[in-house]
Amino acid sequence: MIQKLSILVILVFFLLSGCHNKGTQQEQLSDDTLIGFDETEEIKEVYYRFPSPDEMLNFINREQIRFNDDYLHSADRAGSYLDSKSEALNLGVYIADLAFVTLFERQKEAYSYIQVIYGLSDKLRISAAFDPAKAKQFEENLGNIDSLKALADEALDDITHYLVREDKERVLAVISIGGFVESLYLAFQVVDEYTEDNLIIQRISDQKLVLENLLNYSLEYAGDKNVSDAINMIHPIRAVYNEMVSSVEETKVDKDQNGKLVISGGEKIHISEAQYMKLRNATFDVREKIVENLEN
Repeated sequence: MIQKLSILVILVFFLLSGCHNKGTQQEQLSDDTLIGFDETEEIKEVYYRFPSPDEMLNFINREQIRFNDDYLHSADRAGSYLDSKSEALNLGVYIADLAFVTLFERQKEAYSYIQVIYGLSDKLRISAAFDPAKAKQFEENLGNIDSLKALADEALDDITHYLVREDKERVLAVISIGGFVESLYLAFQVVDEYTEDNLIIQRISDQKLVLENLLNYSLEYAGDKNVSDAINMIHPIRAVYNEMVSSVEETKVDKDQNGKLVISGGEKIHISEAQYMKLRNATFDVREKIVENLEN
């Protein structure tokens, strides 16, 4: 199953590993995606904790949304981070930005963010995760966005496996917090205005479950100051999520005309317009602290 999905930080969307019955929006999965699931149960327990930025953003319909590079964190800023916490947080930010630009098939930007990710990984002393031959492959495939995306997925998958294998999940927790915040920030950027039935807004509210899972994972490493600082940084976002209430609807599994599984129902998290604006403001504030390297 791992080979079937795009992997950027932690692998596939957390809802696949037990929270589809808590989801609200319809999820679509091909039958092929489910092949080999039982073969990866042991690995799943390590990785299937929360979604990668790729999975968090792939619900965006790029045909209906105009790409705007002003949403992204400038690749030129990568060299300004001099401590390990800001490097790890912003590595997560850049990973989410890479997911966003590949979603919109932007080759030039994708290559820039791949270079930034390699550079920050080197500063964090985790560049050993990468196969040096991939750098040349990136250059050779600049004109092919599908190949670039596949190579990016492979490279970032390498980061995840390396950090777990080398017992550096503390670094992974900080990277993942940065990626979560940036993914949420980008989702807010593509919403025109609040409406109760907006699917992007509903996906934003559903991230309450994801955030709790991310926090539970990160708390295992809270003895590390970088991790505890990162956890404290996202408390304002969690505080708004805690105000939201939920209701339970019957979970249904069907197939669409293309043979894909459609899973709907389950727990629906309700977000009012006031809560939406509070969450948006909290996310923007936290994101600013991360990219500007500001103290809490």
